[in-house]
Amino acid sequence: MSRERQRGAGKIKALFTLLILAAMLLTILRVAPAFIDKYWVEDEMRNQARLAVVTRRTEEDMRQAIWAKIKEQEIKATPALKPEDIRIEYTGRSVNISLKYTVIINLYFYEFPLQFTPSAGDRPL
Repeated sequence: MSRERQRGAGKIKALFTLLILAAMLLTILRVAPAFIDKYWVEDEMRNQARLAVVTRRTEEDMRQAIWAKIKEQEIKATPALKPEDIRIEYTGRSVNISLKYTVIINLYFYEFPLQFTPSAGDRPL
């Protein structure tokens, strides 16, 4: 009789473990795209900062290139991003580019904000 109870407990533990693993997988699948998008935007910012010092690009050219990458990645920030949100400090000798945005992650049973602040800068050697 005690043997039958042990079998049932093993099934409950397995089911509980599967539920936890499914919740973890759902979380990863919902959060990872936001971090990947941030990486691509930050990479574009670094590229624009490097090019700006060498080629003397204007702030508007840099802003448009970064904005194109944001549109390409389809970042769903709250509130919606605008080209003016991309802050560029260009002194002719150095460039600092930054952006702040928040992405709302919806896990069906829980919703939370992720705040991102990608930035890049470059100075001549």
